[in-house]
Amino acid sequence: MAALLFWILGFWMLQQGVAPAPEPLFRVNVNGTPVRLYPFHGGYFGQFELAKPAEVVVQAGFDVRWVDVRPISFSVVPEISPDHSSVRLRVPRPMPLTLEFNGDWRRNVIHLFAQPPDKNPPKPDTPNVKYFGPGEHEPGLIELKDGETLYLAPGAFVKGIVRSVGTKNVTIRGRGILDASSLARRGGPGAPADPAVAKLYGKQRNMIYLENTENATVEGITLLNSQSWTLHVRGGRGTHIDGIHMITDTPCSTDGIDLVSVSDALVENIFVRANDDCVVVKNTVPGSNEVRNIRVRRAVFWNMPCGNGIEVGFELRAAKIHELHFEDIDIIRVERGAAISIHNGDTAVVEHVTFHNIRVEGAMHKLIDFAVVYGQYGPDRPERPEDRRRLMDVGGAWDGVLRVPPEERAERAKHRGHIRNVKVTNLHVVDGGLPFSLISGFDEAHAVENVVIEGMRYLGRPIRDAKEGKFSVSHAPGFRIR
Repeated sequence: MAALLFWILGFWMLQQGVAPAPEPLFRVNVNGTPVRLYPFHGGYFGQFELAKPAEVVVQAGFDVRWVDVRPISFSVVPEISPDHSSVRLRVPRPMPLTLEFNGDWRRNVIHLFAQPPDKNPPKPDTPNVKYFGPGEHEPGLIELKDGETLYLAPGAFVKGIVRSVGTKNVTIRGRGILDASSLARRGGPGAPADPAVAKLYGKQRNMIYLENTENATVEGITLLNSQSWTLHVRGGRGTHIDGIHMITDTPCSTDGIDLVSVSDALVENIFVRANDDCVVVKNTVPGSNEVRNIRVRRAVFWNMPCGNGIEVGFELRAAKIHELHFEDIDIIRVERGAAISIHNGDTAVVEHVTFHNIRVEGAMHKLIDFAVVYGQYGPDRPERPEDRRRLMDVGGAWDGVLRVPPEERAERAKHRGHIRNVKVTNLHVVDGGLPFSLISGFDEAHAVENVVIEGMRYLGRPIRDAKEGKFSVSHAPGFRIR
């Protein structure tokens, strides 16, 4: 009888033009406790705290025949049930896992963020703490002053953006979610309803904007639906970004973490799925000091059709950029662009950069890309957009690079910089095909010098020379593979 009534109700709803709510595509539980899943354009994500190894079960609303669990280096093996309806995982420790079902990585994907327990969370009435508890909140603009903490408790879903300028010792932390979907999309109509946010509209589209801060900390939260650069750190020193997760769902220019004209920064234990550079170092501030001592480690990146996985550039003006270190990183997908890249589109010197223990899965376009170029972002670009479009090298190896007419070659060379002393060790392509790589200076006077590739492997096989590694090399004295 119940089944008949349900059928009658469903038939009536269809007749009225109202479709019944669909069954959830996935259900997830951890040690028998349900985990809330949030939809995004490519699937779902969920998060939970993990103090000890746990059993995760994913129930699917379709026939499951194959599951890829990424990163491969985490060695989490899926067990598909005999009736092909669910998947069981043993998760040994906190980690960001990506599950791709039946080879459909564009739609049937779950990101599961197993997080370490939050230590010493503040109470709602703690002084100098802006506290958001479980549930949905829409504060709009959140500004932090010296010594203040923004805390997003587990289960908090906060629609807003965060700004802190010229401050010391600010902290953004918790296990909640910061969401920017209430902001108008880039290029779309409308402006935020909150007057404070509307005032910044056009100047700040970043979810978190830290300018000239000292010893700022961002820890543990998840950032969702960015409309521009997601976490923009501009100027300052001593920034620590730890254990955060990002998923963007917009057109290009939704970078993950932009470290712009900063020094002494540490980024670690993060997951970024971005539709542009996942993490990028730039120098755009006129008269800024050298950019130095930046370390990114223990990260998982998914680069969508814009940008690159790890990027230095394009905007590298004025002072030197050096002592950059990227290590122990899994790049699980590169839909377009390069897995690791340095694009010097300006006059600066970039040197002493290391990439160590980088594992790449599913790179579709380029693997390594180190180049001195004439880019569409530099101060010597044509002023009129139509002239930039006319010069765009649409079929070339780089996105955002302009062709140089022969009669302008000498003038353009005056505005070009250098890349030198770069070392890549233990870069392993562990899945998918082997894409090509580029090492390319602008000319002999603006070269990419002394690049060393050491211990490179493709599916476990050593890469011993440029031909075997599919390298295109020009104006690159001192380049060697060993």
